[in-house]
Amino acid sequence: MFSRFTLYFDEVARSGSIRRASERLNISPSAIDRHILMMEEELGVRLFERLPQGLRLTAAGEVLISQVRRWRRELKYAQAQIDDLRGLRRGEVTIAFVEGASDFLAETLVAFRRDYPGIDHNVRMTGAQGVVDLVLKGHAEVGLTFNPPTVQTVRLEASLIYQIGAVISPTHELAERSEVSFSECVELGLIVPNESISLRAVVDALWSRTIGGVSRGFITANSIALIKQLVEKGAGIGMMTPIDVAGEVASGALVHVPLSDAIVPLSVFSLITAGGRTLSVPASLLVQVMAQTMRDKHSPGVS
Repeated sequence: MFSRFTLYFDEVARSGSIRRASERLNISPSAIDRHILMMEEELGVRLFERLPQGLRLTAAGEVLISQVRRWRRELKYAQAQIDDLRGLRRGEVTIAFVEGASDFLAETLVAFRRDYPGIDHNVRMTGAQGVVDLVLKGHAEVGLTFNPPTVQTVRLEASLIYQIGAVISPTHELAERSEVSFSECVELGLIVPNESISLRAVVDALWSRTIGGVSRGFITANSIALIKQLVEKGAGIGMMTPIDVAGEVASGALVHVPLSDAIVPLSVFSLITAGGRTLSVPASLLVQVMAQTMRDKHSPGVS
């Protein structure tokens, strides 16, 4: 009963609605409501405030949800350890990642699943700060992000340092150049990410150092994938790190040209976990493989 309750309780807390939790879990609303009411009666406190717009955790509910989520993480960790002792490699790992890490993540997971086909992966794409938040809150065990904060609660498992450069269509007039200046790219029209993407702060810093004033782009988008498509079709020049366009450069769809400017801000691509928290066996295995891939296939340092 307690195991079922924790599942129902956690989902209702996330969604703020018994109906939405019912749809996600494929369990009848009455069954979910019954388990919550039974636990409230057992504890002698209300776990949710029942409001017109949905359910909201009470103070007691907030206390319980943190314990429930920790218990569920520890149970998964214990199950993974038991499987490990039995010579099995099973379990699930939740990975939070920024859009620019898509190629790296896909490459790593394909190789990882060949060796550990019994481990499931739940991948969640979000912004750079969103990755950090999901890892720290325990909603993801592993994170791939750019420029994470330097705090004790965030453990850097591996990092690569890149400089942004011009991303250009192979048919563009600058495509054959060994390097280009940022001002040249501005004159020909930039396609830049908006403030929801961490790369924008790097572009803004570069603009401030080389041109001054408020940065602007011919096109501003909230999607790295869309920016790459626009560049490929000749709509302008993008500003990205080599890892953002690794797949497209390898296939010949795009060209990445270094900038000639003396001071180009650095962008740090990082593999992160939560400091002070023990990883499950599947997550630990994945972190080892990702860190090794970063060391072997992507040369560290400024590129």
